[in-house]
Amino acid sequence: YTLNDAELSDTIIFIGANPVIAHPVFWGRVRKNTTAKIITIDPRKSETAINSDIWVDIKPKADLVLLYTLANVLIKKGWVDNEYIEKYTEDFEGFKEHVKKYILDDVEEKTGISKGRVLELAQIIHNGKRVSLWWTMGVNQGYQAVRTAQAIINICLMTGNIGRVGTGPNSITGQCNAM
Repeated sequence: YTLNDAELSDTIIFIGANPVIAHPVFWGRVRKNTTAKIITIDPRKSETAINSDIWVDIKPKADLVLLYTLANVLIKKGWVDNEYIEKYTEDFEGFKEHVKKYILDDVEEKTGISKGRVLELAQIIHNGKRVSLWWTMGVNQGYQAVRTAQAIINICLMTGNIGRVGTGPNSITGQCNAM
């Protein structure tokens, strides 16, 4: 990805990221994109959350449950890019089997996010034509960091939001391998 992708996305989702403070030059590029829906998933009402269209105020250490539940919803609703999955991924059936235990009936208790808000987030991702997900140290140094980053990447893969302008799973760090 490039930073220009933030200017070309129609949906920008920040997870464990506060670019308003931590990456102000990048945030300036995000603000140039006046048509994008900006969503922040963070337990803190950060400066980025305040400046987003939607703030998803998740419980600490619940990112993975939310992301797996979201993946399960996208799969069950058929809001995945089957052609992309077939061409470019492996063992999607195994992933489907893994996430099917993450159900909407359990999500609010575990994450603090209501079923309705999870469905809204899934709908936004489905309706987006160029969805990008961005994370920083809130994920990379967080609880189950590797699995959380993989879950973000998997959402991009299963929805075909990768390898196209304005899309992708994007780690915003000081160096490309800081994960």
